[in-house]
Amino acid sequence: MRIHIKAVHIIDPHSKWHQQIVDLLVINGVISAINPAGEIKADQTISGQGLYASTSWFDMRVFSGEPGEEYREDFESLSQVLEAGGFGGALMMPNTIPVIQNKSDVISILTKNTKTTTQILPAVAVTLHCIGESLNEMMDAHYAGTVAFTDGSEPIWNSDILVKSLQYLQKFDGLLINFPQDQKLAMFGQMNEGIVSTGLGLKGIPHLAEEIIIQRDIALLRYAGGKIHFSCLSSAKSVDLIRKAKAEGLKVSCDVGIHHLILDDTNLETFDTHYKVSPPFRTQKDIEGLIAGVNDGTIDVIVSSHQAYDEDHKKMEFDLANFGIMGAQIVFPLYQKFLKDKIELNTFVNCISTHPKKILKLESKPIELNEIADFTVFSTHDEWLFNADTNCSKSSNSPFLDAAFSAKAVAVFKNHKYAINPKHLSA
Repeated sequence: MRIHIKAVHIIDPHSKWHQQIVDLLVINGVISAINPAGEIKADQTISGQGLYASTSWFDMRVFSGEPGEEYREDFESLSQVLEAGGFGGALMMPNTIPVIQNKSDVISILTKNTKTTTQILPAVAVTLHCIGESLNEMMDAHYAGTVAFTDGSEPIWNSDILVKSLQYLQKFDGLLINFPQDQKLAMFGQMNEGIVSTGLGLKGIPHLAEEIIIQRDIALLRYAGGKIHFSCLSSAKSVDLIRKAKAEGLKVSCDVGIHHLILDDTNLETFDTHYKVSPPFRTQKDIEGLIAGVNDGTIDVIVSSHQAYDEDHKKMEFDLANFGIMGAQIVFPLYQKFLKDKIELNTFVNCISTHPKKILKLESKPIELNEIADFTVFSTHDEWLFNADTNCSKSSNSPFLDAAFSAKAVAVFKNHKYAINPKHLSA
């Protein structure tokens, strides 16, 4: 298969073509020509206004309904969501039924990648069943191919287990990911604790619930060694704590959800459960702190935290509705709509491509001649609606459903496979 990509702006600091506009010819999954001369014979041509290409994107936090709740999201629909969002890979959290926690679970998920462009990599539970009481056997899962260990949506509340995990994972330089939230402080909480929650009469989750766990984990990391990644920051003070830990030389990294860079707790004034997430949306001051953290490199990664739920889990009384928001398909469109004047494009691209792959020690191919095609093509000039027709998920729990966007992913190339948006394709 010969695919010609016309007039595409390269964003890849590891390529000599960085910040140049070129034509690419991909033949059977390999970049066979850059700026080819003469007439180009191609089976398919990708063209359009405002085309860019970067090393393939990687979403470091997604949830699947499969196994156990395939009606919400299965591997096929999740792969379609990720491909439409421009992601060549994603880290899947272990919070399924049953929990992903052993060698056979890892192998089962990895074998499903043979038919898809996007490669979904399973994270394995740190504790059995993700309940924080007994340490899981992680060595076998490591050798089976997992790249990170986490309890996903559940915090590692047991300090002794956290210390032992940090020590154990050093045997093979394993990565521990923790969702920082004190369970007791957050108990029964529905949204950010503050003026808005008081006015609505909803139990709040204080900033302290996040910040106290980050303080604890940094102290334990200083004691035990190893490395830790904090997932889904929501507080400006959390960013400051991690900034200081990095300056100290500790092996700390972190991510933030794309929606937490855009939405605040005032969005919940309508009691719309689509805005009910964990951690909760906080304040404009927190958003400013999070964006500053992205811009100065304190926050390494931007994630979708894609968590699909059907209407039965969302259309109910606010305190009974599930926490979660989907959005892997619209990470870049959201950036272009709300954040392009606050975060530089190069910074954003690094946060969804090179940085997550570096943290997870995944190979990243540069956009160079004779390299395997491993890149995402995206457009900053593409008007479209995110609605029931274009949504690739089985669920619809997004406040941005029926929103108009002006940018989107065009194509993903990965492991000799590709997925292309037909709108930009011509024979």
